[in-house]
Amino acid sequence: MQLIFDLLNSQPFTLNIDLVQTAFNCQDSFYVQRVTAYATIQLPIAWCQTTYNNTTLSLSILLPVHTISAQLILPGVKTIGAIRVGLSGPSAVEEDGRPKANPRDEIE
Repeated sequence: MQLIFDLLNSQPFTLNIDLVQTAFNCQDSFYVQRVTAYATIQLPIAWCQTTYNNTTLSLSILLPVHTISAQLILPGVKTIGAIRVGLSGPSAVEEDGRPKANPRDEIE
């Protein structure tokens, strides 16, 4: 059982956010920030794309740690019909008794 936890702890995770039926697009000045007890730190958005006739905005943010509080700041008064949030990461394997991310699944 410990092996599974070790594999998960060694993986990088990506936060995926979709704004469905929205007027926001990648040119808007939104951002994601990490909230800690003493500061907020802006996280870089690794990927942004609009799909479905520019009505769905998809964002990917590489998470610096596994336990995190984050806020998506959306300035203005544009509509959002729904929000979809998920996590993804590369698969992990055990190699020589140590957990290792599978290189063919790593995000570029």
